[in-house]
Amino acid sequence: FEKIAETAIERQNEFNSQGVANLVWAYATNGQVDERLFSSLAPSAEKLLGSCNSQELGNVAWAYSAANVGAPSVFNDAFINVCLAKEDEFRTESLSQLHQWQLWQEESKSEVGLPLSLRKKCYNSFISQRIENSAIQDDVISVLSSIGLRPEVEKLTERGYRLDALVDVNGKKIAVEVDGPFHFVGRKLAGKTILKHRQVSNLEEIRVTSVPYWEWDELGMDSGKKQMYLRLLLDLF
Repeated sequence: FEKIAETAIERQNEFNSQGVANLVWAYATNGQVDERLFSSLAPSAEKLLGSCNSQELGNVAWAYSAANVGAPSVFNDAFINVCLAKEDEFRTESLSQLHQWQLWQEESKSEVGLPLSLRKKCYNSFISQRIENSAIQDDVISVLSSIGLRPEVEKLTERGYRLDALVDVNGKKIAVEVDGPFHFVGRKLAGKTILKHRQVSNLEEIRVTSVPYWEWDELGMDSGKKQMYLRLLLDLF
């Protein structure tokens, strides 16, 4: 990834809007936060904004949000105007990406933001995404109940995130996220998972805990070990 980044920085003048969008999206998706790459590509992203289609705009906005690398030269009134000009072209995925970008602006305490009408459209797209419970998730929730907790399942937060389980521990809200294979690249959290955990923690003020699928699998069918695992995770001692 480092060699690709070096080459990309050197040859960025050869990129079109699709090339820039695909590159930053790929890095962010894989949880690769190369601040130098994102910062170096900002001038090219700014220059090419006008030629971006709706998908590329969503990818660029989401990638910088996930990487958490500020780029005020890209995300300003000009960016908002381009989004408004293409508002009718955005599909559900891109609108969802813009919602998370808007949350990033809130995280960053930025004064830049989408108009309220577009924000609402983005929020509605974000919360409309279909989520299916996994067998591991159901098992974790069952064990949470068995240790005396009352998990709220698929809890919708104020900002639109759905939490696998939300529990109250000594008066504090804790999210228990059951992270399956699609939440990782190898054994490293993927960009979408990093972004969710970060924004829920920063904006919702909810502590986020993660149950990686392989750690749960290693516990087998031993209910005692599973209960102990969750007690340790949630500091129930």
